[in-house]
Formats: sequence, C-alpha cells, structure tokens
Amino acid sequence: MTAAAQVAAHRQRGVAPDQAAWMPLFPTLWPSMMRSAARAAGLPFPLTDPDRREFTFARYGIYAIARALGLQGREVLFPAFFHCVELDALFSAGARIALYPIGADLQLDPQAIADRIGPRTAALYVIHYAGFPAPIRALRALCRERGLALIEDCAHALLSTADGEPLGSFGDAAVFSLPKSLPTPDGGIAVLRAGWSNGARGHSQPKASWLTAHTVSLLLANLQMRHLPAAAEVRAVALRMGKAAYSATGAAYVPMGTPDFDLTQADTTMSALSRRILMTQDFPAIAARRRRNYRYLLEQLEGVAPPIIPALPAGVCPLFYPFRVEHRDAVLARLQARAVPVGEFWPDRHPLTPDPEFPSVNELRRTALWLPCHQDLTPNALEWLALQVRQAVQGEPA
Repeated sequence: MTAAAQVAAHRQRGVAPDQAAWMPLFPTLWPSMMRSAARAAGLPFPLTDPDRREFTFARYGIYAIARALGLQGREVLFPAFFHCVELDALFSAGARIALYPIGADLQLDPQAIADRIGPRTAALYVIHYAGFPAPIRALRALCRERGLALIEDCAHALLSTADGEPLGSFGDAAVFSLPKSLPTPDGGIAVLRAGWSNGARGHSQPKASWLTAHTVSLLLANLQMRHLPAAAEVRAVALRMGKAAYSATGAAYVPMGTPDFDLTQADTTMSALSRRILMTQDFPAIAARRRRNYRYLLEQLEGVAPPIIPALPAGVCPLFYPFRVEHRDAVLARLQARAVPVGEFWPDRHPLTPDPEFPSVNELRRTALWLPCHQDLTPNALEWLALQVRQAVQGEPA
C-alpha cells in the first residue's frame, strides 16, 4: 500500500483531516515517555557504542573530536554547505578550514575532494544531509589512501544506514544530535574509533533551569499538537519564564537549532532525563513512520515541490523533506501565513568563510526549504500539510 493509500484508508475510518492544524517541526515529548521503562530490544548505534561520549549538544562533541584527533593548526576539508555551528566548533578547537563543493542536489564528488587535498590536510569532514548518506565508502577509501581522518556529521542521520551499516560507523569519528530525531531536551553523541582520553568526556550537568525550560517546551508542544485547550498560551508563558530563569543564572538561554557555540559549556554531558526518554523509544517504528511520511510527501508534492534528493534508498531514515523553490521568500511567507511548519535550509553564509565561490551552494542557500516528516505527524496532518504546500507554491493566498 502506498503512503497516499494509507492516508486514504485512515480517512475512510471516519477521521477528518486536521484543519489549520498546529504541527511542530521536531518530535514532541509525550508525558508517558517521562516514566522509567525497561527496553524490550537493544538501543541502536551509536547509543550502545563503547567508544561513544555524551554531551549536551552535538557541537561540543565536534569540538572534542577535533581536539582528540590533534587538529589544532591543521587543515580540515569541510563542505561548503553547512549550518554554522559545526564550523565554529572546529575553529574553537584550532583547526584550519578549506571548503569543498556540494551540488545543488546535496551530492558531493569524491574526485573534487581528492583534488583539494594538500600537504597540510589532516581530515575530511562529511555531512549526511537530511539523513541521506554521502558516498561514504568511496570517501573512506580516499581517506585511507591519503592518510586522512574521516569525520562523519550524523546530526541528521540517526537510524540511517548505508549498505546495511549505520551511518557514523564508517569513519574515524562521528557525531550525532539526538533532539533533531527524538523528543529529548538535549543530547549529543560523539564516537571516536581510536578511543578517548579521560579528558574527552563531558562531566558537568546541564543547568537545571535550562533543562526544565526545554523539557516543558517539548511537553507543551505535544499538548498543543493534540489541540488541548490553552496549550499554546501556556507554552508561550512557560518559554518566557524558562528563559528568564536561565538568564538569572548569568548565562544566555540557548534554544535547540541555534548557531551559538559557547566554549564554557563544552564540558556538559547529556542529562539523565534524556537517557530515560531514550529507553522509551520504539526506534524501528520511528524509522518506519519517517519513511512512510516522507514517501507520502513525495507522492503529493513531486509535481510542485520535488525533493532535492529524488529517491528514498533502503536504510535511509529521513530527518525532513528538503525541496527547492524559486522565489523562496515569497513561498516561505505564504507558508508562514498558513501556519505551515517549514524550515529554512541554511540560507546564511558563515562570517568567517571566504566570499561565496560555489554556485551550487549559493543556489541551495537561495532556494532550499524543508518540511517535517517526523514520527508525531498523523496521516491527517500530512494531508493538510501537503495541501497547504501545493497551494502556497502555486501562489494561492492563505
């Protein structure tokens, strides 16, 4: 049964599609996930990997990896299309950066990377965009041939595999960001194949006020998604109170997804609450639902907003549905007027990088957006989402 047929069957059971539904960009925290639970099945990679280290944010795992690999003063080949905070983590660790091109289809050319390897190059940094694998076996072979460390950025790629092997298991090091895929208030995982020194482990606990603010936001987002009365108003008040409480400690509140790198927080570990939430997750079901949701969006939007990566290979657990549109700002404004959850796919250039020299990356920054396909989205919500996107891209007013 196709994803569209699954939605149709859901409607035939008498459930009306959500109208003007509020949908979160990322998974929400269900109250039942706060309870302790014994797992019936094992946790996926990298959550049981003996060479993992846990951090509050994945960005601090990148910093720890760079320090452990001895990249201070050495060159790292880095993709020209990136968020920002990844680069800040490497700069903070003392690495030097040289960029390599990424296509408008989010693909990279191993030969183009090979051509940029110089005598000072020590490592290759690879991003698995939206959960889709880079040509990681070819890149691993290149790094072994040229004596480079291979770092996999799997912030988007928890639960994704290539040729049956989990992404993050191919390189010398890897980093994962749990809150992008799971309803945890925090959590970054870093893996280092050669093992860590004792000093590479996070020790400090995240501030209680910060953790509470994130947790309450995730819980109230869940209630708002389920249309509980006044949930939106309560969430807005709780967020303001949480930010104020955290500011009272003398530090700035740092929400998820921001490009801020704070070196004073680099030693913070993942919270015990996030570890508890991990124990309640049905990981195979999460991957299956994300794939189903992505396929449905593909079926419904291929004619008006086709995905940047056209196929959904076996083993891919998509983080979101990335697409490109001309006149992106106008389309984005129409989507926002319809209360459609939509993300901007990295439109800003990092201030410490040279002037743009990669036309395909410029095109991505000018045209790319993304839609959620996470496990909390119901068939009705997906149907509403696809309808709103079709109308917005075709220029219909809200």
